[in-house]
Amino acid sequence: MDTEQENEQLSRSSIKAIMLDMLARSMDSSATAVEWALAELLKNPRVMKRVQEELEAVVGLDRLVEESDLVKLKYLEMVVKESMRLHPVAPLLIPHESVEDIKINGY
Repeated sequence: MDTEQENEQLSRSSIKAIMLDMLARSMDSSATAVEWALAELLKNPRVMKRVQEELEAVVGLDRLVEESDLVKLKYLEMVVKESMRLHPVAPLLIPHESVEDIKINGY
């Protein structure tokens, strides 16, 4: 890195803009994750039925899901994690660099 870039500091307004952008993106990513999970459930009726059965068994039909119910909804947790694996809401933005040269399959 250049010495200029290393010594460059962000202004207060730049930091504020970055923080607001991160906040806005975090809200958008939650909505996107829910949309993908619902899309996957609609594409997979067998999985949807099993999630519904688990919800009926744990929560019932006469009330809403509460936070305390979440630990008992193991299948739903797996569905959400699989949906997030299949459709990550944001690419991995952290740069990665190998600390040493390596060969993979002769390359």
